[in-house]
Amino acid sequence: MKRPGTTVIECVVAASVLMVAMGTVTTMAFRASRMWSEVGHQRIAMNELANQIERITDAAPDEIDQLISNLQPSQMAQENLDQPTITATRVRDSLGDRVDMELTWRSAYPVAPVRLTGWVTAPTREVSP
Repeated sequence: MKRPGTTVIECVVAASVLMVAMGTVTTMAFRASRMWSEVGHQRIAMNELANQIERITDAAPDEIDQLISNLQPSQMAQENLDQPTITATRVRDSLGDRVDMELTWRSAYPVAPVRLTGWVTAPTREVSP
């Protein structure tokens, strides 16, 4: 024979466990959504840097400094990232002539900037036989 009130206590315990489980699942869903959003921003930033660095490193070596000084985020980056900023520097050392680029943007959560390096190569000339 059961004691009176045991069923009520069991219901309260079951409801408490259910509330904790629902809270955990909801928190995880929000975190996963935020993570997917940040992954999308990282992908957009990497594509932006890859496009910019390809444009700069394919240019004639004497035009590279001018392209770096006029560097601006593309329309796509401006539409999808909050206040994107691209910085680039040309480095000439024992490793070679290269361009180091970094893209940062404002986010509600701490986000590491995306960095990419491209080596400047002299234009190849086709040799006719």
